[in-house]
Amino acid sequence: MDIEEKYLDITVASNFIKLFKSNHEFSEWLDMGSVRDLECTLKEFEDSELYEYCSIIHQKIVHKRKVEYVQDN
Repeated sequence: MDIEEKYLDITVASNFIKLFKSNHEFSEWLDMGSVRDLECTLKEFEDSELYEYCSIIHQKIVHKRKVEYVQDN
C-alpha cells in the first residue's frame, strides 16, 4: 500500500475513529477543532452513518457555539 492509499484509508471516518482508544479520547480531540472543523467532521461521520459519534460531535458544536456567544457578548 502506497502513502496515498494509506492516507485515503485513514481519512475514511469508519477507519479514522479506530485511532482513538475511547469516546473520551475522541471527544478531547474534537476540542482542538473550530466549529467549522466540527461541522465538516460531522458531515463525514453522517455520510458514514456513524451516528454514535455524530452525537458526540454535535454536542461539541453546541458547546463551542455557546462559548463563542458568551465571549462575544
